[in-house]
Amino acid sequence: MHASPSSTAGKPLNFLLYVEQNYSFDILRPIQNEAKKHGHQVKWLVVGNDASKHFLHENEQALASIEQAISFKPDAVFVPGDRVPNFIPGIKVQVFHGLNESKRGNVYPERGLFDLYCTEGPERTGTLTRSNKGHYNVVETGWVKLDSLFQYQSTEHFDKPQVLFGSTFSASLSCAELVYEEVKRLSQNGSWQWLVTLHPKMAVSTVEKYKALESENLMFFENNQVIEALHRADVMICDNSSIFQEFLLLNKPVVTVNNRDPLDCFINITESNALEGAVKQALSPSPELIDSIKKYGPSITPYLDGKSSQRVVKAVEEMVGSHWVDKKPRNLLRNFKIRKKLKYWKL
Repeated sequence: MHASPSSTAGKPLNFLLYVEQNYSFDILRPIQNEAKKHGHQVKWLVVGNDASKHFLHENEQALASIEQAISFKPDAVFVPGDRVPNFIPGIKVQVFHGLNESKRGNVYPERGLFDLYCTEGPERTGTLTRSNKGHYNVVETGWVKLDSLFQYQSTEHFDKPQVLFGSTFSASLSCAELVYEEVKRLSQNGSWQWLVTLHPKMAVSTVEKYKALESENLMFFENNQVIEALHRADVMICDNSSIFQEFLLLNKPVVTVNNRDPLDCFINITESNALEGAVKQALSPSPELIDSIKKYGPSITPYLDGKSSQRVVKAVEEMVGSHWVDKKPRNLLRNFKIRKKLKYWKL
């Protein structure tokens, strides 16, 4: 049992887990589990058309509406996405939906919507600290989804190599259309078992094309099944999606297609006809590739101990206990857009 946090004088807190995409469930569950150990109350709010309460577990409690979320009076709202309603009470906590985006050419855009950023490592910590105008805190905790990733247990064994294909949705960064015919051909020859997962914002037409390939040699994994797929696969094929970073953290080889920043720790190709050879190379990785993969994880985040959720909960307890005062800018336009999307106009 954990002792009650001294920063909150032993008072249990109300934690709200805010979900707009189905990938958020695996990100937020470690926070839920850790918070309950501390005696805090946890509820889920699932909003919009892109997330489904169907993916909640039997013992997880969902609020039926924004009104119920407001009545819950959360002390903290945890968000993997880049927006959160300001009209829900509590400090707004950004926990991120991907690893170290600046490694892929992007710097996280601080939009003035959050009170606390829980970062995965020094690079993002430095970026947010430098841009801080005094209205938020930055605490380096590690990325909470890695707790789910590292704690997952699988005892399954498979007769043939498992090849996972994942792709981002942006047409300029995605390889889904480029390699479709090759994935189709390779899945039909039966040498490998194919596992496919696509970004939730991927074009519906592309998703349907890949789902139509389902057979005894190809399985489609929904966004709430990604961790299972990552552990099951021996090799991953990807492009510029952050999901391949998670796969590398499991010390397994990645083949990328037209990655915009190729590194020694993965095999990058530029043509679909090179895919089969690259996968064969990844299935028998060189000692140099294995060594480079093992060095990659600590370069992204030093927190690979599966305890990031502990640090996040502690940071929130301390911030709530400090009687934090909301200092965020009014953000009238962004908050109006959030209200419009959620169809919530009450003051």
